[in-house]
Amino acid sequence: MGFNIALAAQRAGIPRLLNVGSSCMYPKDHAGHLNEADLFKGELEPTNEGYAIAKIAVAKLCEYITRTAPLLHYKTAIPCNLYGLYDHFEPERSHLVPAVIRKVHEAKANNSKSITIWGDGTARREFMFARDCAELLLELLFRIETLDDYTNVGIGSDCTVLDYYQTAATQIGWTGNWDFDLSKPSGMRRKVVGIEKQTQLGLAPKTSLSQGIAQTYQYFLSTEQHD
Repeated sequence: MGFNIALAAQRAGIPRLLNVGSSCMYPKDHAGHLNEADLFKGELEPTNEGYAIAKIAVAKLCEYITRTAPLLHYKTAIPCNLYGLYDHFEPERSHLVPAVIRKVHEAKANNSKSITIWGDGTARREFMFARDCAELLLELLFRIETLDDYTNVGIGSDCTVLDYYQTAATQIGWTGNWDFDLSKPSGMRRKVVGIEKQTQLGLAPKTSLSQGIAQTYQYFLSTEQHD
């Protein structure tokens, strides 16, 4: 799909195209911030390798088009993990933040005294409010001629899995205990993107974690997904 869009844009002479990649493009088990220079320099996370390879292939195609056709600016933005309004809250489809919101909501509704967390809760993740990401991508598009081939889009800091549960509990109004299921995997210990290039452009997300979870929870309550 990405190849079709990029090649069709090239044939049509579209001068600017901002391809959206994924932090899954980065090598696995990287201890520090994932910077653009780290791309293509290590083994990918096996659980999403196919998705990552597809994203890498389209990004490399955009890089090739830009290099061979100087009047075309086809660049790739690489967002961190996202959450927000219109997210998927179903247990079989949800990612971390919407899953946490649903679990805490149901614990409150059922007067549950505890919530079980997979692993020990110390794995760290970076999640940005989706509206912030959309606004940052638009700003990058306005400046696309001056961008490098790859630009991370993110917060530049991360929180523990337990932090996300505790923030959701505060916003939803649930008080209880956490049970850690150490027989379950915690996943990658850390994944956070470096945002030096984004910062140099004077760009930053506007929404705090508490604000984002509060808005996402209100959206969740307004849908049928919590019934």
